[in-house]
Amino acid sequence: MARYIGIRLLAMIPLLFAIAVISFAIAVAMEARGSIAGSVCGEGATIECIASVERQLGLDDPIPIRFVRWLASAVTGDLGTSLTNESVSVSSLIADRIGPTLSIVAYSLVIGVAAGMAMGIVSGVRPGGGADRAISIASAALIAAPGFVLAMLLSWWLAVKWGWLSPAGYTRPSESITGWISSITLPAIGLALPTVALVQRQLRSSMSNALQSRYVLAARARGIRRTSLIGEHALPNAMIPTVTAIGFRAAAALGLTFTVEVVFNINGMGTLLTNAIQTRNVTVLQGSMLVVGIVVLVVNLLVDISYGLLNPKVRLER
Repeated sequence: MARYIGIRLLAMIPLLFAIAVISFAIAVAMEARGSIAGSVCGEGATIECIASVERQLGLDDPIPIRFVRWLASAVTGDLGTSLTNESVSVSSLIADRIGPTLSIVAYSLVIGVAAGMAMGIVSGVRPGGGADRAISIASAALIAAPGFVLAMLLSWWLAVKWGWLSPAGYTRPSESITGWISSITLPAIGLALPTVALVQRQLRSSMSNALQSRYVLAARARGIRRTSLIGEHALPNAMIPTVTAIGFRAAAALGLTFTVEVVFNINGMGTLLTNAIQTRNVTVLQGSMLVVGIVVLVVNLLVDISYGLLNPKVRLER
């Protein structure tokens, strides 16, 4: 298993380089649409101010040299300083904003995967039954309705009317654990609802097929208990394609955090990226895209490791 993980880690290196190239290329494309130095100098910028800013930022150097310089600094953890506030480093901005985003995404996956697996097992064990039809209708409704709209409705009931949860804002865990959980629950539910439907549908199909497979039928003929057939024989194999769906959903949830961050007034990576685009703050944009790409790669690595744990053939073939 250690060799398998090592190979997957080595495979991440060219992907990390590709993410760095794409992040830098997008920033260069933004520069092509107008003078970044002019945006920094503001309205009525003089030629002298623009030239001075370009020298300070290295914008007058050839693009390959700028990329190598930026990549070398990024490897050491230095992502530069914000163009709108030179006293603030990009790394500190990201460190301040990534906590809320990762908290919401992780919590939403816990809720979505747990609920989706429970529903998928129930519907997959007896496909076509009453419970299966009811769960399928509920899943279709969750897919059709935008998650953040349902979260707003829950916000009115659970936060405004009953006062059980925080309706907006973010509380750091260092300030209050209960306040932190309260502040991320509603945004997490908004992201989790589509995950519930996705996991339920995938696991329902996989579980139904696994229970009809030869090895399960043979185990049933040997008199193995039904709970063991489901939990020890069918579920591990049914989880392999489900893990893939969960990995895709985790990456999608990172991109969808902007909607819940806006609705619930949370300053996370989504709002940081949006503000960077609006203000053409290329240093923040480059660093944020690089960090988000690394997070997605880590999620994919965890998915690959899960494959090896669920299916020994995967790690033996590597």
